[in-house]
Amino acid sequence: MNQRKEPDRNRMDRKKEETRQKIVNTAMQLFKEQSFDLTTMEQIAKEVDIAKGTLYNYFPVKEAIINEYIQQSFRENNEPRLAAFGELPDTRSRMKLILEMLIEGIQKESDIFEKYFIYQIQNMISLSRDAGMQSGMRNLAREIIVLGQKNGEIRNDLSFDILVALFEFVFVEVAQEFYMHPETFNAAETINSCVDLFMNGAKKKIVKKQRKC
Repeated sequence: MNQRKEPDRNRMDRKKEETRQKIVNTAMQLFKEQSFDLTTMEQIAKEVDIAKGTLYNYFPVKEAIINEYIQQSFRENNEPRLAAFGELPDTRSRMKLILEMLIEGIQKESDIFEKYFIYQIQNMISLSRDAGMQSGMRNLAREIIVLGQKNGEIRNDLSFDILVALFEFVFVEVAQEFYMHPETFNAAETINSCVDLFMNGAKKKIVKKQRKC
């Protein structure tokens, strides 16, 4: 009896995952062809050939579909990114590498990422962030912070969640600068400034004056 239930459950799980992936693929194609705003949940459900209520069981809003799309991208690309961290000498170089990669992705799909950021910020403000939210980004931040603490670059007297949140804040600030000033955005300069803020805080730099002879 148990042997029969297990294959049935596995088959059901596979079917759900297939439907979930079909929703994401179909929705993203519609977003790119006719824009996010002009695409409706009803249209997505029709194209996937499922009931509208079924679609809402998977994704409550269109932005949640984009979130899943972004998280899938993280899962597909994080392994080589994490491997690259071990080849770099310090926290600053690791942060710069990953921020450069992420900003490059944002520049290629700026409309999609804009909706993603809005969805993320709304969840943060509501204080009800989904446990899976930003999991891809958090994995990268976690590894960078762990390595930084091991070599004494990052303080260990703060909550790990606070340090991860600060890293995510840096990413959001770099992205926001791109969206606010796309024509004059200088990725290298902005990333350097934000990484410096993460590493050194907001303490004013003291410039020592050279003594005159």
